[in-house]
Amino acid sequence: MKRTQLFSLVTIAALVVGLLISGASVAEEINWPTRPVEIIVSMSAGGDTDFNARALARYLTEELGQPFVVTNITGGGGSIGTSELIHSPADGYRMMVAHAPLHTAQAFGITDYGWDDMAVISIFGQGTGEFLAVNADFPADTLEELIAHTSQNPGRYRFGYNPGATSHYIGVKMQLMGAEMNMVVAGSAADRVVGLLGGHLDIILAAMPNLADYVELGQFKIIANGASERHLNFPDIPTLMEQGLGGAFDPFYTLYTVKGVDPRIIAKVNQAIYSIVMHNAAYQEEISVAFTQVPFFQSTEQAVETLARQQQMYMSITDELRAAF
Repeated sequence: MKRTQLFSLVTIAALVVGLLISGASVAEEINWPTRPVEIIVSMSAGGDTDFNARALARYLTEELGQPFVVTNITGGGGSIGTSELIHSPADGYRMMVAHAPLHTAQAFGITDYGWDDMAVISIFGQGTGEFLAVNADFPADTLEELIAHTSQNPGRYRFGYNPGATSHYIGVKMQLMGAEMNMVVAGSAADRVVGLLGGHLDIILAAMPNLADYVELGQFKIIANGASERHLNFPDIPTLMEQGLGGAFDPFYTLYTVKGVDPRIIAKVNQAIYSIVMHNAAYQEEISVAFTQVPFFQSTEQAVETLARQQQMYMSITDELRAAF
């Protein structure tokens, strides 16, 4: 499907949702915000989650007339940031952006917290997925070949991961398929790219914008795309799912707040996000240039359904994950 066609389909679907929201959200006006709002990002600065949160924060500042300020609180696959939010006052002045690591940390048993311990505002973006990358001279071009080669050379190759995050989940899934790798804690996607470039790591997972320059220079090669579908700009790269690794790993950037927040605040932010994502051309251009994303929006009710589905996928193999952790 061409990118313009995909954009049109997503836009039409979101417009329908927007009409439903606008019809249901003629809510009583609330005098909020009257001071700055903090948005916790549960991942490190410089990655796709951080970028999306900061972009949204800038435009929410314009829409709602008060500063939306991003704070990175990292660790435990996002569990530390989640704990900070959950134990905050329910006044609407603290929010959080997260995606799949919120589920993986729970599946690994790093935290008991899940998405349903917070109030969901909306899903405001869909990432293009992370890619499994190796150095150009790595003696494998497919996931099957990578697993076979590492199993024939146990302990030789290092897989970089962020504990409790998607990279950790995929590394364990690869091990369950027979890969023999040393699992090395390596921080954010940006940190993992540095590790691969410097020879400290051999196999990593990272978003394409972190990898693209090195692929173009012939230093890295891509084994697979972790998303549910092939990337529009890289249609020749197969997904992990196509190559036998069960499940898809689509980042849905989700904005949460504290349970018990006045629903009028959630409705107000929801409407502002819809306006930004689906109608602000500057925002749309920014996410396209930075991470080749197309506008994507789900209101609270839709987001809850999506998150429940994602959580079930990760929790379905929690015993295997915890045994391998």
